[in-house]
Amino acid sequence: MKENMGAILPTIALYIPLPPPQTTLGEIRQSIAGYTHLDLGAFKLIHSGAVMKGDSFPITAHGIRAGSTIQIVGSASPIPGRRSSSISSSSGRESKVKARPTEQTTIKVIHDEMSQVRQKLLPSLQALHAALMDGAVLDKEVLKQEHTRLGEMLLQSLLRLDALSPESEWVDARKERKTAVKEVQGLLDQLDAAWKAR
Repeated sequence: MKENMGAILPTIALYIPLPPPQTTLGEIRQSIAGYTHLDLGAFKLIHSGAVMKGDSFPITAHGIRAGSTIQIVGSASPIPGRRSSSISSSSGRESKVKARPTEQTTIKVIHDEMSQVRQKLLPSLQALHAALMDGAVLDKEVLKQEHTRLGEMLLQSLLRLDALSPESEWVDARKERKTAVKEVQGLLDQLDAAWKAR
């Protein structure tokens, strides 16, 4: 008799900006796979209680709009029709192999993360900082929500950087990670200082 023991995984909420309407579900799936480091065949995307299929369709065809929730559900076996990295052994059976990160791929992940922070979060941080420093009469609830959103996004970035564990001999990757963590932490400190000074 075989027992099926499942683990209860924590729920993690990620808040991402809405991509352009012509973005395909496949592009969203690729982004999620890259962010979570999951194989494309290792998860399903669910929106409004239905498994989303048709990676070539734009997200608007799936009813995704601002404020939408997409659930990512892991799968013990690859989802049919999804490619997963595999190799054939001498016995002819396929076995999954996860590519081991290199120093260069780790540095690329760090650079990509910082590019996202600089392009997507920095302008919003600067706008919020200016609004707080100018003493402009703005809806306090809107300011509070924006402060919370930006703080969460910066913390998520720090967590992603922290999840990277460069090998001890990867001097350049470790230096890049340290610099990136300092930059994101500095932005978070600036955000909190501006909020306290208002």
